[in-house]
Amino acid sequence: MTVSEPTPAPDRSARPSAAADHSLHAAEERFIEAMGLAHEEDRLPRIAGRLVGLLILSPEPVRFDHLAERLQVSRASISTNTRLLENMGVIQRVTRPGDRRDYFQINEEPGLLLRIADRYRARQASAEEMKQALPPNAGGEVVFDRLERFIRFYAILADSLNSVLAAMESDSGNSRPGSA
Repeated sequence: MTVSEPTPAPDRSARPSAAADHSLHAAEERFIEAMGLAHEEDRLPRIAGRLVGLLILSPEPVRFDHLAERLQVSRASISTNTRLLENMGVIQRVTRPGDRRDYFQINEEPGLLLRIADRYRARQASAEEMKQALPPNAGGEVVFDRLERFIRFYAILADSLNSVLAAMESDSGNSRPGSA
């Protein structure tokens, strides 16, 4: 009886299997499409949301022509939607020395979220101003109560968003899970 050599354990640090690659690719596609649908619900173009989803998943800035290729949409559509997202402050255009092409990445700065909180405060102030201008018996308690609910709603949204931003800022010094 001969003893055979032990079968070596598979190298787990090697490239993932084809099944794992497919699973990751499918998950990426679902995420990108979900972001497109979510942005569409917010009355933005689905392609804008798909761009956001793709850029969230991209560790490096992505070249303009690769965006069109990866999302399988026209360059004109990419141009329109990158301009929209840039103007909103969601993405940034970046350059590389010696390369004239445009690259895009997610804007990691909280400026967009701060502007959203400011818009909530402006809506709150507008409702408060209207409540103050409301003459007595101008619609009974119904209008007054409705304005009160809107004032409270926008105040809670702005306060909550500011709390989230503060929590994110305090956590920014912590390392990410899995990092050494």
